[in-house]
Amino acid sequence: MNSVTKSLNNGSGIRKQRNGITGSSLKIIAIISMLIDHSAAVIIDRIFIMKGLDKIDQSDLQLLGDFIGENFGLILSYGLMRLIGRLAFPIFCFLLIEGFIYTSNRLKYAIRLAIFALISEFPFDLAFYGSFNNNHQNVFFTLLIGLLVMQGFYLIKEKVINKKWLPFMATAGAMAAGFAITYFFMNIISFIYTIIRGEEAHNWLKVYLIISIIVGLIMLVVYIIMIKKNSLEVSSVRFADLLVLVAGMALAQVLRTDYSAFGVLTIAIMYGYRKSHIKSMLAGCITLTIMTFVEAVTFFNLLFIRAYNGKRGLSLKYIFYLFYPAHLLLLYAICYFVNLL
Repeated sequence: MNSVTKSLNNGSGIRKQRNGITGSSLKIIAIISMLIDHSAAVIIDRIFIMKGLDKIDQSDLQLLGDFIGENFGLILSYGLMRLIGRLAFPIFCFLLIEGFIYTSNRLKYAIRLAIFALISEFPFDLAFYGSFNNNHQNVFFTLLIGLLVMQGFYLIKEKVINKKWLPFMATAGAMAAGFAITYFFMNIISFIYTIIRGEEAHNWLKVYLIISIIVGLIMLVVYIIMIKKNSLEVSSVRFADLLVLVAGMALAQVLRTDYSAFGVLTIAIMYGYRKSHIKSMLAGCITLTIMTFVEAVTFFNLLFIRAYNGKRGLSLKYIFYLFYPAHLLLLYAICYFVNLL
């Protein structure tokens, strides 16, 4: 068995024993939240289309106002259901991290996520798009990439920390961070560029590469400063972690997984604060809210996490795995039989 497999199979941790909400209770809360959210996204969305919302010119305020007036109750229900649905993803991220820490076999955990990601993809496409669609992948892929990123952090800390080539990996991490930061701030950069030059850039790839290299060099300077303040070993581990994180975020962005790069970033940040459940969830909520302000609803999860007792609770190991594709197929079937497709 190689070192990677051994490390994947290495799970450890001691759970606190006290009264409160168990892991299975958190999972049920997330599942119910997800079902409410997807019911709105799949069924009510199609009702809006059936009522002709997609044919209304969004600049025609009169028609848009009439549609809102006629369907106010349905629109309100849709909005509330989607808000409730925001609670699910941070809880699944939290449970993923708990599973990563306490599982006795991380390799099997990763394989299980991969299998159900593949199984769930067609039901996911049917429910949301009515047919196969490769432009949006289900959340299992995001969770799987998040798990691999956490494993990458573990390997760097436990297996790579004494390697002579760690500083080279850290240097690559600094440059990779430059590309990632530039990518996520391209809209702002584009706006500033247009103001300064008085015109839009004709070759964005060239502009992107130049700015990415500059930001990467700045990150490299930060790395050097950290070495002087801390140590080569500690600083190199942190910037090598950046390389793993950026790789995971890039993969999620390319695959267009649910929550994409920000989903992977959320998992990584929550993992960084894993020693405190409250801080972990708080960090995740802040990250998601930066992505989209509507995700501010996720802060309600702090109430659940505060009551979390660290116990597993009921044996619901495969409930989420099976429920996810099953509920998507059910929602699709409902749309099919009531002629919403």
